[in-house]
Amino acid sequence: MLSNAQIQYILALLEYKNFQKASNACYVTQPTLSMQVKKAEETLGHKIIDRDTNPISLTPFGEQIYPYLQQINDNYEALSTTLQKIEGTYKAEIRIGIIPTIAGYLVPELYAEWQKEIGNVRLEIKELKSEQIIEALESKSVDLGIMAGPVTDLKFKHQVLFNEEILIYAPKIKDSSISVEQLEHEKPWLLSQGNCLRTQMINFCNLSEVPKDEWSYEGGSLNILLKMVEQEGGYTLVPENFLKYLSLPKKDFKSIPNHIPVRQIVGLHMDRNSKKEYINQIIRTIQHSKGKSQLHLKNTELLPWN
Repeated sequence: MLSNAQIQYILALLEYKNFQKASNACYVTQPTLSMQVKKAEETLGHKIIDRDTNPISLTPFGEQIYPYLQQINDNYEALSTTLQKIEGTYKAEIRIGIIPTIAGYLVPELYAEWQKEIGNVRLEIKELKSEQIIEALESKSVDLGIMAGPVTDLKFKHQVLFNEEILIYAPKIKDSSISVEQLEHEKPWLLSQGNCLRTQMINFCNLSEVPKDEWSYEGGSLNILLKMVEQEGGYTLVPENFLKYLSLPKKDFKSIPNHIPVRQIVGLHMDRNSKKEYINQIIRTIQHSKGKSQLHLKNTELLPWN
């Protein structure tokens, strides 16, 4: 049968889609990883990895045995964890994937709180786009995903963390509140493809097609979009919780009183998870911190992330 190391090398290859990156992640040389994967294939009598695709992928045989390799690896990890707990040397590692427009305020606010509540674990936080979080949860390269919901995929445990109003940054419009119709002739400044706030803005502002000007900018930084709006006019959407980290006049952030856009922030993890205790601690700190952000307003519209 295959060794634990061989199974880990195969799973790493499928996560990173590249022999060099997988070997770096496993702290072995690329020839060592390649040789062990080849030995595993010889042991089973079939090719597992299709090396001719770009990126590399599973062969039909590999697709059949992949769930069993994952299960065996999970069992190895559970056994290792149990032995470490018995010996008193166990220290969990929690990997969080979080979208940038939430990380921008949530990580600075709660990092110290997480250290206080779960200081006995190693905490690794990565900024990822929504689709990347879903993929990372499925491949088990992150333990907890924090993103805009709702997410209806039944293979994930889904918990609402808080809701937040989405405001419109439009300093050239002097009214304290505005309507969607007022934005029709204003230039929208958008985050780049893959950011859920971009999709929410397109849907909410009825941008059936994103206007293409002779001069345009789309980026991954909300701060740059705000500067472009300030300099060139137009508008963009900003999560309410982000405002405290900005030095811009609060009067330039408009609400829509009779049609309030809201996004739901959710925590996702696999239901069968040996780190559930720590994940729940993290989720509780977020819910406790943002309890006042649970909106109970009339005339709200929950914006989908995709």
